[in-house]
Amino acid sequence: MDDLRYLVYGRSGCEFCVRVCDHLRDQKMEFVYFDLTEDEEFLSRAKQFYNWQTVPIVVSNNKLTGETKLVGGCDDLCSN
Repeated sequence: MDDLRYLVYGRSGCEFCVRVCDHLRDQKMEFVYFDLTEDEEFLSRAKQFYNWQTVPIVVSNNKLTGETKLVGGCDDLCSN
């Protein structure tokens, strides 16, 4: 689906964040990775907003409508 992309919030050095990005790349899916290693405040707010306590936080984003939907973490994305 060309109008869908993924937003990935994570930390550098996180094996699950790397795995998610590799999976999306392998599937030729568009994604934007946000490395929040140096921004704990933003990461805390993202965790609270999405009610998700670990990284990565994977969100699907419809580029046409702007609708976003929490996918979950690494297992949630890679098992689909």
